[in-house]
Amino acid sequence: MKFLAVLFVSFCVYTQCTGDLAHEQAVTKCEQQSGVTPEILGEMQAHKFDNPKLAAYMFCVHKVAKFQNEAGELQGDNIKAKLKEDGYDDTGIQQVAEQCFHNQETPEKTAVEFTKCSWKILHPKKH
Repeated sequence: MKFLAVLFVSFCVYTQCTGDLAHEQAVTKCEQQSGVTPEILGEMQAHKFDNPKLAAYMFCVHKVAKFQNEAGELQGDNIKAKLKEDGYDDTGIQQVAEQCFHNQETPEKTAVEFTKCSWKILHPKKH
């Protein structure tokens, strides 16, 4: 599946669903822990990322996908590998690395800012 296909209507959106039961259970746990609702998840499609529950959910999902570690730091090699696996070209992957691999003041902010940045690069016609 594409990296941020609809990054966002649930975990598939944000971490590329694998069909793996353990993976799906982890996402469900992220939903429960963050308190995110379907309505809040729907806000991602409108590129509204300012909800704290959504940010907590995104960070949790990034940890499951190994895009961020427990400390909230982006894991560039894992992200690049996933983008490559999803069929993105080296130019797009390099642009994401250069422009989006920036840790922010909180893990949640890092998750949100990385997502917004990478979406703009990988899906420019959707903005």
